[in-house]
Amino acid sequence: MSTFNNLTTLLETGDNVDNPNRISASKAGDVKDCSILQQEQPEIKIEKNVGKPFDVQHFCEEVRKKSEDDNKIYTHYASNISGYSIAAECIGTTVAKILNYPVKSFSHKWLPITMRASIGKAVHDAIQENTLQFTEQERSMKVPSIRTSVRLDGLISNNVLVEIKSCTYSDYRKILKSQTPRTPDFYQVMFYKYILENYLDECKKQTNTRTLPPQLDEYNIDTLQFIYVAHDVISSDAETFSECMKIVKDVKTLLKSKHNQFFYITSVVLDVNQFDISPYIDFIKRKIEKINWYIDHNKFPTDDDEFVDKTKCYFCLYSGTCPLSNYNK
Repeated sequence: MSTFNNLTTLLETGDNVDNPNRISASKAGDVKDCSILQQEQPEIKIEKNVGKPFDVQHFCEEVRKKSEDDNKIYTHYASNISGYSIAAECIGTTVAKILNYPVKSFSHKWLPITMRASIGKAVHDAIQENTLQFTEQERSMKVPSIRTSVRLDGLISNNVLVEIKSCTYSDYRKILKSQTPRTPDFYQVMFYKYILENYLDECKKQTNTRTLPPQLDEYNIDTLQFIYVAHDVISSDAETFSECMKIVKDVKTLLKSKHNQFFYITSVVLDVNQFDISPYIDFIKRKIEKINWYIDHNKFPTDDDEFVDKTKCYFCLYSGTCPLSNYNK
């Protein structure tokens, strides 16, 4: 008998299900003080031929509308350089956002990005709510002087900066093999290190923030930690479910942990004293300065700007109006 048939048999018999909250019909009469059972239950009338099964296509339209509403609010209030702005975003997107450029369509072009965001938040919550290892977490760093507002995931003492990232299994496998973080993730954490060590006083003075600012009076970040969580194997390069399962098996082999229940979580730790960080800090400083220069002069970046990245046009909300966009020509 197949596993599916075994499962359906188990569900049909019901008595084999070990559920401590289940009360059998034979024992229901023994319950003396259960107000729910003592009360007379009203009759529930269910209309026939009214309900319809969940419609995936309709769900797509619901997600499209929700992303449109959310992005309208985001673009209205977004007025700062984020961690993603420095780590991966085209400078045109950042400048358009802060200068409040018009948007032709507010809905995401790729709808699963909404679900990815929900999964990413759940991953953060699952780790942050179930550990006491962080001495500080979800710290807001707002720096008006450079139009920056970011939120870091975690700190351990005054020297360890922690970033939590969800990723596909294809990315996860590459991270395991190389034992290095993804490039945008690295720049994002270096950006946070730069703020902590150069704008801490300004951060601590801010009161209009979603979470508390960093609490210590000084940080000397010498350790960068990236916690990676593989969130869905289907979104990797595999085209069939059997390929997906092979990827998972390969990941478990890479970790040399056949029975590790958390084989989809790994950590990459970098000691910044082991390499020259100056090129990365210079990159961050140049990008901050350029963004602010464009904003101060009410100008838009040109094609030859080193931080223009036209590979990001498809996902950009401003691709319909941006003068640099591949989709606006």
